[in-house]
Amino acid sequence: DDNYVSDSSDDEDKRPPEQFDLSSSTTIMLPPRNYTLVHEDGRLHKRDNFTPMSFGMQRIHNNAPPEPVWVQTQNARWMQGTTEVVVIAHTVPRDQMRAALLDVQLAPRQVHVASRATGTVFLHGELEERIDPRTSTWLTDGTHVTMTLVKANLQIYDAGKKGTAADTHWHRLLTTDQYVERGMVDADYSELPAEHRHKAKMSELERKEKKRQEELANECALCGKDVRFFCDCRSGDKDYEKPLPEGWKDPRLGFCDPIFDGVNYDAGKSAQLQPKPAPQPRPYAGGR
Repeated sequence: DDNYVSDSSDDEDKRPPEQFDLSSSTTIMLPPRNYTLVHEDGRLHKRDNFTPMSFGMQRIHNNAPPEPVWVQTQNARWMQGTTEVVVIAHTVPRDQMRAALLDVQLAPRQVHVASRATGTVFLHGELEERIDPRTSTWLTDGTHVTMTLVKANLQIYDAGKKGTAADTHWHRLLTTDQYVERGMVDADYSELPAEHRHKAKMSELERKEKKRQEELANECALCGKDVRFFCDCRSGDKDYEKPLPEGWKDPRLGFCDPIFDGVNYDAGKSAQLQPKPAPQPRPYAGGR
């Protein structure tokens, strides 16, 4: 075709790389991923184009399980619940999907799937967290090789664990995998016992009530906004001192900071600002 024009030319090779102006953008630039979020059959999931929540936050489901989202890497496709991780070794050929032809080994920190005849390894690696190999199982139905790994990192049942120390959610399957961006996959704690879910619910209600009481205590009677941050009704009044936000160690006008409540700070005395006298020379002690 005489009208064909090549997509590349020598001039394009000499051009500087394209620059992106991010000065006025609020978009979070994420690093390249070597995993995708898919359905159980491998179809791309809509969450794969999902922007993670800010501040590394993650949605937690305590009452009902979330929509199933599988993480697919080069050698495995996996999804997790509260106590189990389900792994599909999608690289196993169809003619090898028979229990007699496969060598599957499960260890507390390792999985291994290989061919008995040829020794070809389809999946092998160190797990991110410990599992219980005695209760973990695997099976094949001729179309998939599925492993159900029972989690051994059940810190959430320990009442003494707080914050991330009580987190049983895996952020990757193998230690060689890339971490899944926090917030792209929801944490499922719906399988916890009723007493644990009730305790979590009451703790959340208590936190919300405390926040509501603080907002009411700092609500402006004129505009209804928070006097610590957004209210400017009395900004021109020289006799009015605006309360300091939480975190300052000397709140005024009755606003209490729970972090520094009851702590007395020594402001010092004016004598401490006076210059100290010059040091006097030591008396003669004899000798040369």
